[in-house]
Amino acid sequence: MERIMNMPPIERPREKLQMQGAKALSDAELLAILLGSGTPQVPLHLICEALLDGQQLSDVALMDMRRLCQFKGVGPAKATIILAATEFCRRVQCRRLPDEQACYELLKPMFAPQTQLQYILLLISAGRELLAFSEAGSVLPDLAGITGLAVKAGAKRILLARNGWPAFSNTEARYLQELRAACAALQINCEGLMAVGPERFKMI
Repeated sequence: MERIMNMPPIERPREKLQMQGAKALSDAELLAILLGSGTPQVPLHLICEALLDGQQLSDVALMDMRRLCQFKGVGPAKATIILAATEFCRRVQCRRLPDEQACYELLKPMFAPQTQLQYILLLISAGRELLAFSEAGSVLPDLAGITGLAVKAGAKRILLARNGWPAFSNTEARYLQELRAACAALQINCEGLMAVGPERFKMI
């Protein structure tokens, strides 16, 4: 990432996020937004490059205060921002989903901005903690893709959801049977398919 003040305004991290969304940002750009500015001695882009030199963003998230402060330009204030962001993400991911109603309350705001059919996969631990969620596209997702994500995340339960009409099609019913069989072979509990509406949900 080049020096931010030399970038065209449309390519700067904050403006890019506003126009294209957070998913369009690189790891360095995400760090740049979190840290806000550099120091008189070290420009922001060099701080971000140093933090990501030879490592991934997930490696930075595992660092403690002492380790972060070893990077030139990162003092206690900037290290605190990174540590707080890491803890924020951890707490969101560790949200418990004790029942279908809790899953619905999590999914409803995710679907609210959608104007077209969208599937979302919830990956849940044996203790019913949310491990991750994945946008699965506008058609029934590939079975191998779903089970692969579940195994990678260490999920013991999954729930597939979609927005739109509450009635389920025969195609969805057959698909769910196949998904449940594929999950059972991996000792994963498929909790079903949820249709998420603005006021209520329906399960199959």
